[in-house]
Amino acid sequence: MAQAVSRAIEANESLAVEAGTGVGKTFAYLVPLLLSGRRALLSTATQSLQDQLFARDIPAVVSALGVPVRVALLKGRSSYVCLYRLEQALHGPASKGLRDPALAAGLFRVMHWARQSRRGDLAELDGLDERSPLRPLITSTGENCLGSACPRHDACHVYRARGEALQADWVVINHHLFFADQLVRETGAAALLPTAGVVVFDEAHQLNDTGIGFLGQSIGSGPVRALAHDLAMEGPQWARGQRPWAHIALSLEQAGRAFLTMPRPGAQRSRWPDAVPQGVDAGRWTDAVAGLENALTAAAQALHATAQASVDLERLFQRVQSMRLLWREICTGQTAGEGVRWVEWKEGRSWRALRSPPDSSALFRALLGPDAPRERSWIFSSATLGHEPELEWFSRGLGLSDLPGLRSLQVPSAFDHAAQASLYVPEDLPDPGEESHTPALAESVARWASRLGGRTLVLTTTLRAADRLAARLVELIALGRCGPLEVLAQGRGSRRALLDRFRVATEASVLVASASFWEGVDLPGDALQLLVIDKLPFPPPDDPLMEARARQLEAKGMNAFTDGFLPEAAMALKQGAGRLIRSESDRGILVIGDRRLISRSYGNRLLAALPPMRRLEDEAEMAKALDALVLTRASTTGYRPT
Repeated sequence: MAQAVSRAIEANESLAVEAGTGVGKTFAYLVPLLLSGRRALLSTATQSLQDQLFARDIPAVVSALGVPVRVALLKGRSSYVCLYRLEQALHGPASKGLRDPALAAGLFRVMHWARQSRRGDLAELDGLDERSPLRPLITSTGENCLGSACPRHDACHVYRARGEALQADWVVINHHLFFADQLVRETGAAALLPTAGVVVFDEAHQLNDTGIGFLGQSIGSGPVRALAHDLAMEGPQWARGQRPWAHIALSLEQAGRAFLTMPRPGAQRSRWPDAVPQGVDAGRWTDAVAGLENALTAAAQALHATAQASVDLERLFQRVQSMRLLWREICTGQTAGEGVRWVEWKEGRSWRALRSPPDSSALFRALLGPDAPRERSWIFSSATLGHEPELEWFSRGLGLSDLPGLRSLQVPSAFDHAAQASLYVPEDLPDPGEESHTPALAESVARWASRLGGRTLVLTTTLRAADRLAARLVELIALGRCGPLEVLAQGRGSRRALLDRFRVATEASVLVASASFWEGVDLPGDALQLLVIDKLPFPPPDDPLMEARARQLEAKGMNAFTDGFLPEAAMALKQGAGRLIRSESDRGILVIGDRRLISRSYGNRLLAALPPMRRLEDEAEMAKALDALVLTRASTTGYRPT
């Protein structure tokens, strides 16, 4: 892989590399990049991976090779404390509304840290969750940032980080920041791309989904509620008595809430091909659309008349105008090209209206197409980019399969999965579509985890299934129908807290999770020895983006299922299964609780996406394999089962 990356850098070519677990893909692109001496952007999927690359991996390579390089870490503005907003939250007019003692204590803790922090990176604060109510109070957005008019501009951590990035040889960013920059040129990183000779995307399999989020448009209850809150706080602060700010803010909040109270289908998504989303009451929808338009218009008129009072009100006026324009654009029903429009509902708590292209090809064709600069090399790296040598699943989503010059490489995992792992597909479970499937699988998980002594991770395809399975496990434990187990479930703690608890648990633990736990979970050693995937991870049938992609494929004479839905499932399955074997000494069992894997003709394609593993034929072999894991673990730890 390092040789392929080196050749691509020297020739200014583009390279996509699928590197299996244990290959050392980070070093495989860092070493040739460092030796090339070229300026580079390094983009990865998450902020935690940014921190790892900046603080651990790059220093290790620099130290080993003895070649110096200036490296900067650049994140989005929401990752840095805003000193002005922090001070306003503590001592400004908004502080009078702080009736929660815990929130006030949290703000003082942040202030104490901010006085000592050099970078202002909120990742330095232990225990500050992404969903913490503190975050909106202590960070800025592109809409509410005062820019050079801010009283604390000279000490601003965001602008300081951008300045350091402009002076660096390498800049470590994340995919969200890359896309935001390309589309709105807001964070300053866009100025780095023209001078970068190499752009590296680690965890590149996430690029398409990340790009769709930025190429599309959305508006929902969250942004409307946040705008109403800022209107209620800042209006009286800068223009008290000039307008009925409380009434205007309340009207805006109520207009957003109207979408939650209307009759709608039970599904989480409503297709929106025409004037009214499918399954939604037409009259109520029309009234709600007009109500939000009128509330935004009233807010815009009030702010327009008072915007000269302060920079804060001027920026607030711009936010209202932007949201008003966005709402009109989404509601017109016009979608660019093969775009799609829909509404998402979340258990009566929130809603979002979205308009989106089916993939990210428009952006990457512009960046890598015939008219793009030729003096740059693009490196795409991940453990899951495709099953075939051409990595078609990955390249098609970014529109790269039709562009000349993209080379591809597959490097198999360095681990001996055939010796280290076993695969079991129970044939006695109900069909995945039946309601009895999840509770039946829970009983099997309880039996297997009790025999193994915990060390079990269950990945489900939906959050609802995770909740049901975890609840059933708790019932079985209470009834005494399995050994004592600690059940850790997604939603009952942050992702980091759950994984930390699972790693150090002294009791036999089972972690049940969905969504983000399918990737980025690294539990080497004996911490995880049984991985259970409840169903084959086909995209949900009501996914508007998959429907749009299916139409694209069929227009090209391809098959929507075999060329679209099946590869998506294969890559998701491969990603989830990759949580099991993380080192050369790991041993474990993968269970896929979906007999379609061995009973349907397409099962062979899904099996081929997995590493080669020893097959367990029945429950008796499964029991023996679990016992073998316990004995192997006992012989190396001194533990003796009773």
